[in-house]
Amino acid sequence: LNFLNYIDRYILAAVLPRVQKELNLTDFQAGLLAPAFLVAYFIASPIFGSLGDRISRTRLMTLGVSAWSVATAATGLMRSFGQLMIARSFVGVGEAAYATISPALLSDYFPRAQRGRAFAVFYVAIPVGAAAGYLLGGLIEPALGWRAAFFVVGLPGIVMALLALTAPD
Repeated sequence: LNFLNYIDRYILAAVLPRVQKELNLTDFQAGLLAPAFLVAYFIASPIFGSLGDRISRTRLMTLGVSAWSVATAATGLMRSFGQLMIARSFVGVGEAAYATISPALLSDYFPRAQRGRAFAVFYVAIPVGAAAGYLLGGLIEPALGWRAAFFVVGLPGIVMALLALTAPD
């Protein structure tokens, strides 16, 4: 999931020039899309962190993965700057839920002696997923268009969210 998390986060950067051209975005507008994600992430993180101490972490994580994945796929449907801002903000909210809950779940699921390895795998997915986001965007966009890139990378997260529902609380 962390691998998918970073693919979805970085796919926009890989296809941004084409998005900017097709939707006639100014450089300033294109530059605001990353902060839209980050501000939503920043605001939502403490909320989900607090909720994770009170209600089912598995369900919250599933909600987050579902939200970011649907928002990523929906980015491919957006037709204006405002719509892109909303979609990328929802990616930020979903990823905030996942990012605050998943390390706690790893601690819940793995005994102390195995946590180092579990966290190593979890965190190595960050640079690998980021690189994959750029790579996939660079491969998909010329062949199928920038919109398809968001569909392709968003849909696996929806499947993974459903699988996450089977994990024990």
